Amino acid sequence: MTTDDDGTRGSGAPNGEGRASAGGWIVGSMIALFVGWWLALASILSTAGRWSGRWSDGGMILAYLIAAALGFGVPIWGFVSLRRERRDGRSVRIVGPTVCLLLAALGGVTLLPLPFFQGAHMASDAAERAQPPTDGETARTVAEAEEELRSLGDRVVAAMGRDSSAPPAEVVTDTCRLDNHDAGTMVRYSWWYGDGKPSAPATAATGSASSSTGAPTPSPSATVSDAEGARMSEPALRLLQDEGYELYQRFDGGGGHLYVPDDWHGRATVGQRAEDLLMESGCLVDPGAVDPDAVSGE
Repeated sequence: MTTDDDGTRGSGAPNGEGRASAGGWIVGSMIALFVGWWLALASILSTAGRWSGRWSDGGMILAYLIAAALGFGVPIWGFVSLRRERRDGRSVRIVGPTVCLLLAALGGVTLLPLPFFQGAHMASDAAERAQPPTDGETARTVAEAEEELRSLGDRVVAAMGRDSSAPPAEVVTDTCRLDNHDAGTMVRYSWWYGDGKPSAPATAATGSASSSTGAPTPSPSATVSDAEGARMSEPALRLLQDEGYELYQRFDGGGGHLYVPDDWHGRATVGQRAEDLLMESGCLVDPGAVDPDAVSGE
């Protein structure tokens, strides 16, 4: 009879059982997709925080593989299973596989590329780490860079008509990362002139500081015009350009940002109205350098 055929078509499973199976695959596929998205997002967000909290490259690619297996594998498995089973009722036969296929497509677009991108990143990172230091990174020892940067910085300050000993210039070192990701050291020369020592090294927009005697000195920004500031800073810019620096941004009140391409000198900033000078070397090879990120991750 037609009714019996409709109720026992295929394997003889009743309509209710077929709908329950399709509904289970749909719900399971949705849960698997959301879990996959959560896992991938957690891995990606770990790169935005502290280095010590970042997932390892191996951990990230494993997370992406699991996320792809959940978000794509589970729905496609449900689609194939439902297509193979002989279910009663047209709605079960069409809706279940269709929804699973749509979820699989969504998971495939959003999750499947991630393991490949991470694999390409790991290959590129390995190639960079295998490279020797560049010529610029080995051009000077840290001690030589400190001495040369201090000498050059004092000459630049003198070219602005200032005295690098009042207030005294500072030469300090800081950790950095070489192009091949090894730990290195950079050298910073800073000098500022004004009415109160800033809490951070001088920049193009700042640069007021107290004199060595502690007496407040009026900042040139309050008394010097843009035209006069440009006149005061111009000799310093010319001196740095003679040393191989290139000026890529000029300030209204004189001074500007400079850099040396492919050289250990790095970059420099001559402040407006000859108020400050900041010079930073590139990252230099330092056998004694300790990578703070590696230490904090232990």
